[in-house]
Amino acid sequence: MSFLTPADYGLQIRTEIRDLVTDGDTTLLERAGLTAQIEMESYLRGRYDVTTIFAATGDARNAQLVMYLVDMALYHLHSRQNPRNVPQIRQDRYDQVISWLKMARTGKLSVGLPEEPETNPDGTPNTDTILPRGGSRPKQQNTY
Repeated sequence: MSFLTPADYGLQIRTEIRDLVTDGDTTLLERAGLTAQIEMESYLRGRYDVTTIFAATGDARNAQLVMYLVDMALYHLHSRQNPRNVPQIRQDRYDQVISWLKMARTGKLSVGLPEEPETNPDGTPNTDTILPRGGSRPKQQNTY
C-alpha cells in the first residue's frame, strides 16, 4: 500500500496536467509514489524508524514528508516522458528534496521524525544502523 494518495498531488499539480503526465493511468501514479517512497527510505534508513514513519495514514503522516514524496514522484513521472526535458520547477524541487534528505540523514536538521531505537525489543543493541554512534577513546597525555 502506498504512503501517498491521489489527493496528495492536488496541492502541487493540477488534475488535468497530472492526467496528461500519467496518460490517465492511476497505476503509474501509484508506482511513482512507491518508487519515491523507496528512494526516500534509502536516505532515512539507519537514523529514522522508516517502518513507523511510512505506516502512518491520513493526518498522522508528516506533512513535509508527504510534500517531498509528491515532489519526487512528480519528477519521476515527468522524466518518464522525456528525461532531457523535465520542467525546471520539477528538477529544482527534486534537488531540494535530495538536499533535505542528506541533511536529515546526517542530523544537520531537526525533522521531527521518530528515530530508530538503539536497542531491539529483546534488549540487545540495534546493529542495523548505518551511521556510527558513540564517541572516541579518552585523550592520552604523553609526557617524556
